[in-house]
Amino acid sequence: MAQQDPQAQPTAAGIDAAVNGVMATSKKLQAFADELAQMSKQSFDHATQTAEKLRNAHGVEEILAIQSSFVKEAFEHAAEHTRKFSELAAAFPIELTKTYQDAWTKSVSAAVQTTEAARKAVAGNVERFSDAFHKDAERSRDK
Repeated sequence: MAQQDPQAQPTAAGIDAAVNGVMATSKKLQAFADELAQMSKQSFDHATQTAEKLRNAHGVEEILAIQSSFVKEAFEHAAEHTRKFSELAAAFPIELTKTYQDAWTKSVSAAVQTTEAARKAVAGNVERFSDAFHKDAERSRDK
């Protein structure tokens, strides 16, 4: 039975963690892009609707009302999207560091397991060497 390289598992875990980190980052950046695209579309639609209302307006008072409504709604949309961006931005470093924290924990755990396996192997070798040495010493005395 072939022995596995003891360093292969930690290396594979590190690569998996790095890939997971990149994927988490990519997902967050995609969420930012989606929010920006949605904000742009809503802004364009809102401006288009307002322009259409202004085109059909009948008087200065109606034009002022349409413009006031447009400014108010634009600020409301901006505040809503700013809140969403803030939530995404706040969650981004937490998720990113969690990914790398998990990778670090797995790497340390793998190192501890490898060290423990090496300690057991060395202890077994020392015990066998000691037993062999004592047997040789007994044989030498018996002769």
